[in-house]
Amino acid sequence: MSYKDEINAVNNVGFNYKDYDIISLSQVFLFENKLGRYGWGLNQIIKKLSLDNLVKYFFYIINPKSDDDLSSSEFVFVNDVYNMSMVSNSRTLQKVFDYNKIIEVVCDKRIYLDNDVYLYKYSNILGTISDIYIVTILFFKKWNRMKEVAKLFNINMIMLLLNIWDSLFIINCVENIFNKIGNIKGVVLNSDVHKISRTFTFFCKNNKIKNYVLQHGAPVLDYGYLPVYTDKMFNWGKLSFHWFLEKGTDIEKLQITGTPKMDNIIKYTNNINNVKIKKPLNILVIMNPIGKLLCSNFLQIIYYAIKDMDVKLIIKLHPSSEHYDYLPQVIFKDYSYKIFRLENTHDLIKISDVVISTTSTVGAETIALNKPLIQVKLNEINTKLAYEDYDCCISVNNHIELEQILNDEKKIYSKFGNYDGFISDFFYKLDSNSSKRIKEEIEN
Repeated sequence: MSYKDEINAVNNVGFNYKDYDIISLSQVFLFENKLGRYGWGLNQIIKKLSLDNLVKYFFYIINPKSDDDLSSSEFVFVNDVYNMSMVSNSRTLQKVFDYNKIIEVVCDKRIYLDNDVYLYKYSNILGTISDIYIVTILFFKKWNRMKEVAKLFNINMIMLLLNIWDSLFIINCVENIFNKIGNIKGVVLNSDVHKISRTFTFFCKNNKIKNYVLQHGAPVLDYGYLPVYTDKMFNWGKLSFHWFLEKGTDIEKLQITGTPKMDNIIKYTNNINNVKIKKPLNILVIMNPIGKLLCSNFLQIIYYAIKDMDVKLIIKLHPSSEHYDYLPQVIFKDYSYKIFRLENTHDLIKISDVVISTTSTVGAETIALNKPLIQVKLNEINTKLAYEDYDCCISVNNHIELEQILNDEKKIYSKFGNYDGFISDFFYKLDSNSSKRIKEEIEN
């Protein structure tokens, strides 16, 4: 069954409660489970059992935040995923709005800033317990249908039910927070696929509140972007616009604006003609959430390519790779390197001579910052991003090819002539005005 068929299956189960499509709220959880993205570390077990929101709630009640004044708010920004790239995207956009008229709802203490609104503060435990009782009865009434979903995504029925209970907890949080807010003109999301954001989207649709989603990355895996439930999605450029269009998204929902995360690009951009390789070579390795085995293979290719070279190595972990963030230590052993997780990726690209990754949005950002991009091709990853079609990256299949490239300065810079066309089609305009364009659309 294709991704499209699986996504359609998740979003057409017909298990509705309070006008929320309950199973569709579990979309990311179901796909991540089927793809084996959950390991056996403590954090991953918590996610497997759908206890992560409950754990975050308990952290909140241990250290509660002060009362929020939500009465003057006109726009709500939601940051529900612990991904600093997505968070910075939203916060860059927030800067062009009147500070006194917006609120930012966060769901993780690690991204909490003063004056943010913590979602779990608005929990309704008694309401959640009541909903759990009602929905559990419905679950058993729809047992055969639920069993089909569980089988399709290779998940235990109890785990599916636990995730549904988690959704009911979130629904009550979202409904309670809106009970405290006055007349909201719009809600801005970094995703309308992840559970909390999708709950906000459903609430908005049920209450006729305008809602918008920022494209948070290059669309790679369909389940991370589709279907688009919000009133409007702001696309990075014409390539992503056409991707969503070809996947069946209503053209009225799509608008090309560029992306706020690239509004500060000017301070990073080098003059290509003056770029020089430093000695030793500064290499930035970008890890992606592709699973422990593939990450291990990826890092081993890099290790065997550079083990006899004098390079300065930086490894940037992905926030979602918590259960295999020990791999660099295992593979590189005594080889000298620095490792980062939360640092601004653009800052790391800026100080690098070359970036190495697998298929990744960071590849497009590397090109926009005028840095050489080397992509390690793994047989198990069939996804192809647009920068490959524009011949903007150097692809290697093994450590021998990678070592040859790293020792040939001419080859490292061989793709720069193709950058401009890709940047125009992928990012629309790198003119620092993406946030202003989005703000105008939201406020109209």
